[in-house]
Amino acid sequence: MRTALFLLLAATVAWSAEPRKQTPRSSVPPGVEVIHDVEIGTGGGRTLHAEIARPKDPPATPMPAVLWIHGGGWSGGSHKSNRAATLAAKGYFTASIEYRLSGEAKWPAQIEDCKLGVRWLRANAKKYNVNPDRIGCWGSSAGGHLVACLGTMDDARFEGSGGHAGVSSRVQAVVDYCGPSDFTEGSAGIQGGTADKDSTAPLGLFGVPFREKPALWKDGSPALYVKRSNPPFLIVHGDKDKTVPVAHGQKLAAALKKAGAPVELIIVKGGGHGMTAGPGEPPAEPNREALDAAVLAFFDKVLKK
Repeated sequence: MRTALFLLLAATVAWSAEPRKQTPRSSVPPGVEVIHDVEIGTGGGRTLHAEIARPKDPPATPMPAVLWIHGGGWSGGSHKSNRAATLAAKGYFTASIEYRLSGEAKWPAQIEDCKLGVRWLRANAKKYNVNPDRIGCWGSSAGGHLVACLGTMDDARFEGSGGHAGVSSRVQAVVDYCGPSDFTEGSAGIQGGTADKDSTAPLGLFGVPFREKPALWKDGSPALYVKRSNPPFLIVHGDKDKTVPVAHGQKLAAALKKAGAPVELIIVKGGGHGMTAGPGEPPAEPNREALDAAVLAFFDKVLKK
């Protein structure tokens, strides 16, 4: 029993890994204002929230915006830490979006809630001095999967009914850190998953084994929805990621390139699931500071042009 509990905890910790420690409520970049627990709509009949971080002295013209989608294996993590808050010091409106975790609701509830977050922001663009045509998103791990879904899944059946009906949920830029992109073979290759055994995290997301409902797992694969009209993507993945193999980032990048959609792929040499090297190994390249600079440059190029 103790062994099983340890394995489950280890899997959860690995899936919860973020590329960098999230910005806690008490740590706010200079010149940034934070607004806690703003109501954005409903999911499954309950209220969902966002954590806003924006410049204290906003520009005269509407700002570009970036939505942060947290990781945690779809079963953990919280919107209360906004990794994108650092961008608020660079002239961006940012908000970390709450979505229903897999213990509360199964797929496609998670993408419905993320799309609700986009609609909420676009519907309130004037209120927050945001440019409704310049909304990007950034996420890691499970959050990377969900931002990839935001960038590729245009089907109305993913919109949900949480509020702001009729408002577009389209985003204009996507930064995907180490997100799964293809479940057409179940979770083979993903941590704990084999051809005959489902990985704990995606099994929790879909609620049924791959062999019983392969179409449901395929339904949650953003690589299958790629088209030329998708927004620009920046995909970042470590080549030693043992939780979500780098092949997921490479496959999504290849699909986007083939479709003619703009995509940049950064492979972090020596990077694990958190984009850092393991104990005793050479430092990962590019390092965290260089990756942060690449993310900012990408958003500036796409959203501030």
